[in-house]
Order: sequence, then C-alpha cells, then structure tokens
Amino acid sequence: MSTSAAISRLAALVRGRRAVVGAFAALVLVAACAGMFAAVAVAQDQPTTPAPATVPKDDQPKTGPPPAENVKPLPPSEGTSVMGKKVKGPNGEDLGLVVDVLVDPDGQPHAAVIDFGGFLGVGSRKIAIDWKALDFTSLTRANTIELGLDRAQIAAAPEYKPGPSGAHVVTAPPAPAPPVDAHK
Repeated sequence: MSTSAAISRLAALVRGRRAVVGAFAALVLVAACAGMFAAVAVAQDQPTTPAPATVPKDDQPKTGPPPAENVKPLPPSEGTSVMGKKVKGPNGEDLGLVVDVLVDPDGQPHAAVIDFGGFLGVGSRKIAIDWKALDFTSLTRANTIELGLDRAQIAAAPEYKPGPSGAHVVTAPPAPAPPVDAHK
C-alpha cells in the first residue's frame, strides 16, 4: 500500500469517527431537551390553587419518636466545641488547630493537641499544650483560642506521640520571681 493510500484511509477513518461523535452529541442534546419539555409539561398540568393550610392543634398527636428521657439541653454558655479551632499566639499569629484533647480518667482535660507549623498539612507536627496555658475567652467572640507562648517556644517543644510511656506537654513559662530588695 502506498503512503498516499494509507493517508486517504486514515482520513476516511477520522471522518467516520467524527460522524459517530457528532451523532452521539446530537442524541444527548435531543434527550436533554425532551426531558426539559416533559418537566415543563408536568409543571403546567399542576393545579395553580395552593393547598389549604392546616393549623396544628394541641389535641392532635405529634409525629415522630418521643424525646428520650436521658437527653437534656446544653445551653451555649455551658459548652463550646474546641476541635478544629485556631490557636493564636500572643502577637495574633496562627499557631495551629486543635486536633485532640487529652483527658484524665475522671474526664478532666489536661492538654490540647495542636497541629503546629507546616504548610497545607506538609511538615506539621502535633504538640501537646497544657490546658491551663490556653485562654478560651475569645472562643465565643473570635472563634479562636489564645496561647501565651510564641512560635519559637512551641517549635522547641517535643512532638506529641501517644503511647504507653505518656507524652510531653508544653506548659506556660513560670512567672518571673519578684525582684529582691537588697535593703532588707
């Protein structure tokens, strides 16, 4: 077979495939239009008068399961979620997100684990921060938790690794000692 014959055959094959693709696209368009026209026809057949409104009466039984006896409401002033909240440093810098809370056997929180550093989850480390070092007063106002430690202090902390040997927890630095009066 000559080169020109092979090229002619290839061109015919491409034209045939274009025709198949074009026919398929036309079929999809026709089906979409038919569905749209059917929806309009159904909508036009619906009555235009609104259904009469029913007013619930107190003597009618309520539908749905009755409320469980062991469920009580929790007012917003008594609890707020901390998971996924931003932790801000003393200068307002983002330090990470709360990813876990460590509690003792009595259920009292001892530390918050924050996902610290990195970019888009790459290079981040989990650091356990002492619960007492966290300030939750801005949680309801700014949806953030404040921490009195800066980025360098947290970066120097060991990574949180759960296990039977326990974990290291970053605490707030001790308060400076009062100055000694040399005249006493």
